[in-house]
Amino acid sequence: MFKKVLLPISSKTKERSLKAIEAAIQLSPEEIILLHVLDPVPEMIGGKDRHMLQQEADDAVQTIFTEYEDIIKKKNIHSTKLVDRGAPANIIVKVAEREKVDVIVMFSDGRDCVTDMLLGSCTERVLRNTLITLLIIRQ
Repeated sequence: MFKKVLLPISSKTKERSLKAIEAAIQLSPEEIILLHVLDPVPEMIGGKDRHMLQQEADDAVQTIFTEYEDIIKKKNIHSTKLVDRGAPANIIVKVAEREKVDVIVMFSDGRDCVTDMLLGSCTERVLRNTLITLLIIRQ
């Protein structure tokens, strides 16, 4: 079946991320790769402030990962944590290809804002830009 699953997670949508984790576990993979994409720190912020902001964001993500890893470990599935910065859809596609995953599991509840209506949601943009199987979990 599926050996490697990529699971993009978000700190803003914990409930939906938990549903996506449940769906990923049901696929009985050997490994689940948890990916959290952070917004890049604006270029105008430099020096110690830039480093401090990046470190705070990284620390917050580790807290999120710990809870999700515990859920996955209880099912005896190996997990890997990845953090990247940039446009979420682009990073998800890039990581999925680099890690040679079999399936990407994402959640979607339709369009959330004007940007989604104009450009499509993150899930739609991933779907348009990858040949990898995409399992979309609805709300």
